[in-house]
Amino acid sequence: MADSVEQRRAKILRAARICFLDRGFVSTTISDVIALSGGSRSTVYDEFGSKEGLFAAIVSDCLAQMELAEVPDGPPEEVLRAVGLAYMEQLMDAESLALYRVVVGVSAHVRRLGEAIFSAGPEGAAAALVERLRKWIDEGLIALDDPERGARLFLAMAEGDLHRGAVMWNRAPSSEEIAANVEAAVGLFLAAARVEAAT
Repeated sequence: MADSVEQRRAKILRAARICFLDRGFVSTTISDVIALSGGSRSTVYDEFGSKEGLFAAIVSDCLAQMELAEVPDGPPEEVLRAVGLAYMEQLMDAESLALYRVVVGVSAHVRRLGEAIFSAGPEGAAAALVERLRKWIDEGLIALDDPERGARLFLAMAEGDLHRGAVMWNRAPSSEEIAANVEAAVGLFLAAARVEAAT
């Protein structure tokens, strides 16, 4: 039985992901992807338009998987800890790191990809946290003038230099290092955002 359109697309994307992660963007050809997926050149071009379009589709799929689940309710300290750990788990996923390295290498050729990664990664995670921060502000639990900036800064503190080290030097942080970064970020954020600071 012939594959459905969705199955053909999934096969092509799986093959392209393997090729791009193994060879990089520049060295991968559409022929490489076809040889691995068993698809046809016309199918690839009809579905994705170009090698850049194919790579963008892979990035889009990866970013969709990186979206934070709905931010839980609860005390700020517990929620921030849970959000920080979930964010770091996604950021440090081995395949996400490998794809990030490819994006860094290809961003000069396909500038929109770098912007897309940032928008759906850190910016997307921050957006998921903003509404929770606004709720805490309304309830008088924290004091922040700019919850959007506060969300971005919290995630940046949780990340610290761990992501940069993993991308540039292939240094995978331990779970203890990640937990320590997140714990420090929670403490620093709440110390700066406590209600007394507003009076």
